[in-house]
Amino acid sequence: MAKNYAAIYENTNDASALEQQWFIKQETTRGILAAPSDSDFLFALSGGTLEYSQPFESSPHRTGRHHNSFIKQKKTMSWNLSTFFNIDTSLGAYAPAEVDDGIRTLWSSLMGNENDTGTQLDYTSITAPSITFSLFSNSDKFAQQGSGCFVQDGTANFPGDGQATLEFSGMGKTAITIGIAKTTVDNNGGFTITVEAGDGKQMSATGLVMLIEADGTTRSADTAGGAFRRVTDVTGDVVTLDGAVLADADGSAGDIYLVYFEPENPVGIDDPQVGLQGSVTIAGVSASCVRNLTVAMANGHEIVDYCFGEDSVSGPIFIPGDRFSATVSVQLNMSKAIIALFRDIEEFATQQIDLELGDNTGRHFAMALPKVIFPVPAVSIPESGSIPVDFSDGIALQTTLNAADEVTSSYK
Repeated sequence: MAKNYAAIYENTNDASALEQQWFIKQETTRGILAAPSDSDFLFALSGGTLEYSQPFESSPHRTGRHHNSFIKQKKTMSWNLSTFFNIDTSLGAYAPAEVDDGIRTLWSSLMGNENDTGTQLDYTSITAPSITFSLFSNSDKFAQQGSGCFVQDGTANFPGDGQATLEFSGMGKTAITIGIAKTTVDNNGGFTITVEAGDGKQMSATGLVMLIEADGTTRSADTAGGAFRRVTDVTGDVVTLDGAVLADADGSAGDIYLVYFEPENPVGIDDPQVGLQGSVTIAGVSASCVRNLTVAMANGHEIVDYCFGEDSVSGPIFIPGDRFSATVSVQLNMSKAIIALFRDIEEFATQQIDLELGDNTGRHFAMALPKVIFPVPAVSIPESGSIPVDFSDGIALQTTLNAADEVTSSYK
């Protein structure tokens, strides 16, 4: 059932956390909000956040015991979200459509390079990341719209007894919050919407919005078919929009609602892959039981938040300013083979790790780490049962100069 914005506007309940939906859209111009479409929806797990703040501190002037003024600091925006490895396993042959568009954008932002080989999608760090994306967290009474977003860290978790997950986090240029406003006047023939007293504060300049008819579900002809308007100014309760002159915004005949933009019929892949099907191979280690595997990746971006005359992130927004890094942790049971692995690690021998998540005869995810070096782990003996050994903080290395193959993530 379509969302009824009129009912939400009139409802006196507080916003519900159960209504959150995420959309991700790659930007054409860095830092300029790009409107998502139906396929930019992403099934996300709970706990995702989009945070924007304007830090300040008390002025250090010596004026006595009492605070007198304050000093502004740079505006900051950060975000994080987690999701399953959703892969459309119903596809009979390879197609990029087996992966959500938003996930492809996140991998490209983290790693830098997406290569469609014709039989699989590969993500590597051979190219420096250069894209930004818009991030939309839509609820019922409000939505958050973040622009100039980029990934800094990504973690792939593969537990042996449950859901495999992807976690992404990063920063962005700015974020705004938009609610729902109502107008009861005729706004046709111009570019402004005069909303009910106090409703102007539901809008934010640069935000993406749409107009909804009195029934609360039908989109106005001014924003029909997935179209949107960009807010260019908010003065009191008068909201100025871009685009053509308004022709279907007469609120005097029936209430018109000005609301945050969102796709009308979001669609996403909902086929989570779990660690109950797949394999992990560590070269040189046989008959091993992998209890858990985690790969944490960071691209070393430098955020451009130091430009004079700017109160927030500016310029190119980010610069790939440090080395790409990948840290590997594996939990294994102590066994004869693991004793041999100890010997290898003590001699600084690197290990090749290959993972497959899902049925390798169909659509599935794979990760290759050809050269991982681990520190010697400590062994803690439990009171009873098997003896787990944590090979933590392993460093993934490229195989040769400029190979940039320390991690290759693939959808096959």
